[in-house]
Amino acid sequence: MVPDHWNEAPLGKLVERVIRPVTVEPNGLYQEIGIRSHGKGLFDKEPVRGFTLGDKRVFWVEPNCLVVNIVFAWEQAVGKTTEKDQGKIASHRFPMFRPRPGRSDIDYLVYLFKTPYGKHLLNLASPGGAGRNKTLGQNDFLKTIVRVPPFHEQIAIVRLLKTWERAIATVEGLIENGDMGKRALTQKLITGNERFRGFASTPWREITLKDIADIRTSNVDKKTDAGQIAVQLCNYTDVYYNRHITKGLSFMNATATQSEIERFTLQKGDVVITKDSESPEDIAVPALIDEDLDGVLCGYHLALIRPRRNQADGEFLSNLFSLKKTQNYFFTHANGVTRFGLSIDTIREAAFRIPGIEEQRRVAAVLRTSEQSISKYKKQLVALKEQRTALMQQLLTGKLRVASIASKELARA
Repeated sequence: MVPDHWNEAPLGKLVERVIRPVTVEPNGLYQEIGIRSHGKGLFDKEPVRGFTLGDKRVFWVEPNCLVVNIVFAWEQAVGKTTEKDQGKIASHRFPMFRPRPGRSDIDYLVYLFKTPYGKHLLNLASPGGAGRNKTLGQNDFLKTIVRVPPFHEQIAIVRLLKTWERAIATVEGLIENGDMGKRALTQKLITGNERFRGFASTPWREITLKDIADIRTSNVDKKTDAGQIAVQLCNYTDVYYNRHITKGLSFMNATATQSEIERFTLQKGDVVITKDSESPEDIAVPALIDEDLDGVLCGYHLALIRPRRNQADGEFLSNLFSLKKTQNYFFTHANGVTRFGLSIDTIREAAFRIPGIEEQRRVAAVLRTSEQSISKYKKQLVALKEQRTALMQQLLTGKLRVASIASKELARA
């Protein structure tokens, strides 16, 4: 059902195709654009000389247009060109469409094609199978029937959604600044370049990891054996994507022997690192076990590092793994060609410089406070993005009208 005062019209009535071919100069320098899927916008490719383009058909980018990657339109590879894109080029696979004055707003259309309804329209105009055979038919695209509100309501919807965009950008900036500050603080405190009062006269000592912790590489695989005990596994992705491991995570169900349970059940203060990966850069990524996890075992492709009491603090140790020096050590010692891994001896021989246990705990507490502040902003960001997505879905389908939002705000005032 079409909402009151909305219209249904072919997209070609709302936009017009913009075509301005480039006469390529062989020695000219050209900046080509690309478009990311899933509505993530435009990006710049590496500048190239004209002779490298060969017979490729390219066009000047027009600002303030809807632009589509016809090969991946079905994955919502859509975006908006801006004034900063003036002078750049796009291949024939990136057609541009200028909104017709008074009929459509470019930002409204970009928002529209980021919704499930917009994705449905892009799929209808992209026949064929998945991948490169599923190409947007430009004539079909312009014939696609689109439901749109009056022009003034489009403007009002965009203005409202951009309020959320600004809030999201603000919080993203706070997170970025927080991350930079945390990295700088970690570098100072974990290396001893900055000390706390009361500890400055106490020297740090050189150790290897085996001096202060027990290291175990797990052999508990993702399997279910009727003759074994039911457990849960903390796996590679749990560690790779989480700085802290808690009961709140969703762990995989598996089975293990009693011996494996005794060796690999996770305890508060343990540090788990990625031991194997397809890329050496993803080796030795740490996560701290924040609480005792009865029934949860360290899974395959991971190493369990258990600090010895009063010699090492798990959180301090986890932060040590973020040092560039530490990362370089594990990067250069990872073995493999298509898949990389660390031997247990390599992990045991990792060298560090550490303070006494009380200073370790003090450093860890300060860094945890900094991390909690960033975590608060990250939760706020998730909430804002969820609100924006819900609002887009309602506003761009007419289920919620801008006027009704204004009425609710006035009622609250």
